[in-house]
Amino acid sequence: MYKLKKLDRPVSGAGAPTVGSRFAYLAAVEDLISFPDTDANNVLLQGQPVFKENTGLIPVYITTSSREYSYESQGEEDARSHKVKFMGSHPGTELEALEFSQNNLDKDFIIFIPGCLSSDPVRVLGRPCAPLKFKSSHKSGKDGSKFDFTFEQEVGSKYIYFMYNGPLQTAEMLYSEIDFTDAVTALSEVQKVENTAITQPLVITSLNDITAKQVTFLGQESDPTKAGTISEDLTGPIMILLKGGVQWKALDGSSISFEVFETSAGTTLIERWRA
Repeated sequence: MYKLKKLDRPVSGAGAPTVGSRFAYLAAVEDLISFPDTDANNVLLQGQPVFKENTGLIPVYITTSSREYSYESQGEEDARSHKVKFMGSHPGTELEALEFSQNNLDKDFIIFIPGCLSSDPVRVLGRPCAPLKFKSSHKSGKDGSKFDFTFEQEVGSKYIYFMYNGPLQTAEMLYSEIDFTDAVTALSEVQKVENTAITQPLVITSLNDITAKQVTFLGQESDPTKAGTISEDLTGPIMILLKGGVQWKALDGSSISFEVFETSAGTTLIERWRA
């Protein structure tokens, strides 16, 4: 089975990209657990995507001069929709580019396009229910080889494209392990919940070292009698707020994501979604 991986720039020489080239980031729809909703204005994404274990965004090196995203409105006035499209050239390495093209034809992706500055919002094209399909073409000449990648919606959506101000997290950045029965002293963006020998709730004693705006726990326990739980806590310096006050159990295949807020009173974790 082909495993998606970073599609990097080639070494300097014929066909190498010019200065100013950068990555676009792909989210394979099949790798997603959940995807953020928009704010009331239907453009800014709130929260960030949650990925299945050992997956994340896939960086693809695209030359700046070739990248182009667009949309067109279609349909009658009472049934208007929008189709978005992203195009760009990848300048080799030929073997990896061919493997990518061969194994991802017609697969569904969501495209994250960074701005020129780190402070610029990221443009996001597509949603899980309205993804962009991948296809490619190749041309070789005196200046080397290039692969033209096209990602395009086949079915229109009520949305055009989105803005996103969260982190761009690849699989290598996402995962760190903790023991669910141990106190948490520092959290990264995603935590894998390991199997436990006994039933015991999660104990959070300190979040002083947290740097993430979102924390996600992924359940690992197949036996419901051994799965740890997260319960709502409305007291103390660390406050946990669950949707409807409903407990979450760390069962295999389940996940729960929190937005993290720091105030003078302490740290607050507010549940945004669960699966």
